[in-house]
Amino acid sequence: MKIFRPLFGAALCTASSFAIAANFTVTTLADSGAGSLRNAIAQANATTAADTIVFQNGLTGTISLLAGELVITQNIAINGPGADRITLDGRGASRVFRFDNPTGEARSWSLSGLSVTGGLANQSGNDNGGGLFYETPAFSSVKPAITLANMAFVGNEAARNGGAVYVSGADLTINDATVLDNKVRNGFQPSGGGLYFNRGTVRIERCWIGGNTAELSGGGVALTSPGVNAVVSDTLIQDNQASLSGAGMQAGTMSSLKISRSAFVSNTLTSQPEGAGLDFAGVTDPGSAENVIENTTFSGNVALNQAGRGSAVAVAQGNLTVRNSTIAYNQTAPNLAPDANGGGALWVANGNSTRVTVQSTLFVGNTHGNTQLPKDLARLSGGSPGSTLAVDHSAFPVLPTSGVITAFGGGNLEVDAQLQPLSFAQGGLTPVHPLAKTSPVIDMGSNPGNLTTDQRGNGFTRGWSDP
Repeated sequence: MKIFRPLFGAALCTASSFAIAANFTVTTLADSGAGSLRNAIAQANATTAADTIVFQNGLTGTISLLAGELVITQNIAINGPGADRITLDGRGASRVFRFDNPTGEARSWSLSGLSVTGGLANQSGNDNGGGLFYETPAFSSVKPAITLANMAFVGNEAARNGGAVYVSGADLTINDATVLDNKVRNGFQPSGGGLYFNRGTVRIERCWIGGNTAELSGGGVALTSPGVNAVVSDTLIQDNQASLSGAGMQAGTMSSLKISRSAFVSNTLTSQPEGAGLDFAGVTDPGSAENVIENTTFSGNVALNQAGRGSAVAVAQGNLTVRNSTIAYNQTAPNLAPDANGGGALWVANGNSTRVTVQSTLFVGNTHGNTQLPKDLARLSGGSPGSTLAVDHSAFPVLPTSGVITAFGGGNLEVDAQLQPLSFAQGGLTPVHPLAKTSPVIDMGSNPGNLTTDQRGNGFTRGWSDP
């Protein structure tokens, strides 16, 4: 299923102004010499001020990197005129950007209004982040701040992690960006076809992450390590592919995860069985933060393996709440005879003190095997302590059995929700399945998170009442 998203707002971020900071203006598309971007970066790197690099009015086109990657060491903001006006091309010969901080000091870096393409990182010891790379030195606990706004990362490649972007040990904000058609392949456990992030806090806002490929995990996004706190909002994760897990997103050993007003659409897991839309493995500490998915749609995701499970969401461990969301038309093993141990648009592993709560969520048209066997939920039994799956105020074509659900709350329905096709036509930044006016689930849910809007966000007040 192809759903094309509208362009996000084109407002550009600008750096704060400091009295001692300098402004440098790029006046040419050449890769060297006076007025070039490379020369401006070299001048800014030579100072300790927070400098800003801008582009001459009317300058448009492609800067082909003939002298290798652009290395940034000091506090710098590069403000481009728009991703449709200035492109930086690594030509399949080098990475495009590298942030370097060998002393582990506090840093602030910002890129906006640029397109990054043709980046390649495939050398031994230098095989992460085809478009952009940063890694905090192991001895430092300082986390630099990195902002990527109104950027386009298209057609970049790495051998190991982060086809477009690799960030480790920083606080990253990426907003109003497109991350398209990037890949990781031919390296050691290649993960994060679009974005690879660990050791820090990441915010992904109003982004389109699509058509990315990972030979292992995290076709669109890979978030990994206990130190990761992630917030994803108003973002479309679509048409990504991986072989092992998390074709849309791999979220492993997370400290905290919140996904809101987003959509995981038509992501494909090609080989191994677990998590076509999202593969989640959170920490299980009793005092750990609540992990939440709310106001989010999982639609048309596919796990091809015969024992495929979690075509929308697979929960390997950790505590997760899914509320006020739609999980529809996801498939496991669509071309094969169904495996009795497979299936489940939402799948929960056994043991590991895993707790999953589903509230006010619609399940429609999720199937397992070539017989189109309906299968919305699946939970492995056994383990000590075993996993729990609690469900309330949710709707299913056929209610799952008590062997799958360990705690039935009130308000669950066995009903045809009458979903309409996935569409942007209703407004908002991500596609939704509207309800038909005659749908029996209207006003039959709950609002445990006290949400004020539906998935479409501001301007779309949530209409509901307790049944």
